[in-house]
Amino acid sequence: MLTKKTKALMKVVYSKAIQKDGVCLVSYLDLLKDIPYNMEFSQDDLEPSMKSLANEGYFEVVETEKHGDKYYCITLQQAGYDFSRQIAAEQRQIKMKIILTISGVIASFILTRVLAAIFA
Repeated sequence: MLTKKTKALMKVVYSKAIQKDGVCLVSYLDLLKDIPYNMEFSQDDLEPSMKSLANEGYFEVVETEKHGDKYYCITLQQAGYDFSRQIAAEQRQIKMKIILTISGVIASFILTRVLAAIFA
């Protein structure tokens, strides 16, 4: 299960890598720049999050340095390609929970009205 921070990072990595057939070369600053501003993601969080995602099999990462800037060479693995399906499944589950909640409220309302009519 991914945390909010690792999920935000994985969204950025996935969007960059999927454009180039699952392989991308991205700078440290580009990753930080593309993470949404409402996410509390600091520079210190990037390295542990990258290692965590790599250990979980989402991608392979190789760190390089070019002209003093840190770059990551990222290659998506099977779990990385399945990430979009995982996000879609989570959204379907949330929609289903909302539908069940609304239908429960409607059923409760109707049952209350029926019982009130019977005992009135």
